[in-house]
Amino acid sequence: MNDTTEFTIRTLSVINGQANAAGNRLLASFNMEIAGMFITGCVLILKADGTVSAAGPAGKSRNNVAINTRIADEVLARAVTERACRIYELFTGRDLEAE
Repeated sequence: MNDTTEFTIRTLSVINGQANAAGNRLLASFNMEIAGMFITGCVLILKADGTVSAAGPAGKSRNNVAINTRIADEVLARAVTERACRIYELFTGRDLEAE
């Protein structure tokens, strides 16, 4: 990724779900616009270790095949996580620790 890559987080929705069996909690879902693409269904997860991470959408096809996306560029992944955390914090007043 170069330093000029820009992205916008849109329509972040606070969820504050219960912890799953691994101890991770879904905090929010959001849509992201980057490089001419609009990505829907991204999530902000509070991990069992207390860190927070953003992830791309995941699901299953009609044939029950896993469909997952992730941000391969670590710098971009951190930037998306940090920005989603800041928006979540503004909405909730709760401090988060981005991974």
